[in-house]
Amino acid sequence: MEGESILKTIKMAGYKATPQRRALVNLLLAAGKPLTVAEICQVLQREFPDISSDTVYRNLRLLVDLGLAAQIRAGTAYNDCFEILTEHHYHLVCLGCGAITCLPDCPVSDWQPPAEKLGNFQVTGHSFEIHGFCGRCRQRGLNKGGYHDAS
Repeated sequence: MEGESILKTIKMAGYKATPQRRALVNLLLAAGKPLTVAEICQVLQREFPDISSDTVYRNLRLLVDLGLAAQIRAGTAYNDCFEILTEHHYHLVCLGCGAITCLPDCPVSDWQPPAEKLGNFQVTGHSFEIHGFCGRCRQRGLNKGGYHDAS
C-alpha cells in the first residue's frame, strides 16, 4: 500500500490528512520494520517539535482502527510496535531484547472457528504473535520477566 492510498482511505473515513499524519505514514512506510511510539516521536519531533507521544499514539490507533496498520504487542504499551499493513503476516517477538521478526506466511489463514463456538460473533480479522527468545538472547542467557532458557 502506498502513502497516497493510505491518506485517501483516511480522508474517506472522515479524517483530515494533516501534515503530521502524512509524515507518520511516510515514516512507517520507509522504516522497513515495526517502530515503537518512542522511535516514531524521535523522528517526527525533528519536523514537528511540539508533537506529543499521545498525538502519535492516537494517530497510530486511527491507522490500526482503519485497518491500515498493525499493532504488535511487545510486552507493555510502551514497547508496542506499529507498521503499515502491506501484506497479511505475523511476528516473532523476543521477550529479551524486543526484536520483532516478520513471518512470511499466515499459519492460520485457512482456519475457521466452528460456527457453534462463535455464537453470534462475527469474525472480521485476526492477529498472531509468537513470544519467546531470539538466538542472540538465548546465547547471552537473557531471561527478562522471570523466563528461563530450558535448553
